[in-house]
Amino acid sequence: MWSGRHDSYFEETARAVAEQLQRRRSRERAKAVKYSREQAEQSRKITHEAEAAELERLAVLGQIPQAEYKARTAALEEDSEYGGRCAGPGPTWD
Repeated sequence: MWSGRHDSYFEETARAVAEQLQRRRSRERAKAVKYSREQAEQSRKITHEAEAAELERLAVLGQIPQAEYKARTAALEEDSEYGGRCAGPGPTWD
């Protein structure tokens, strides 16, 4: 029959396996969050490029005043310098 010593071994092994799975899930979650943030940043850059091109087109056609063009372009540049309105470490779930 099993002694108490064997039960302890199985409990410790099960605990070690559970901890290893938890660490793996945490690493996978961190990778997914990083990928998601990279995709959001890439999307934001594409949006800024499209907005900048549209502003330039409107300015060249004279559909917006030069002062508005400069102000809106400066706002886009400032937004891109600071990583967008939602930049920051974001929430963590551990």
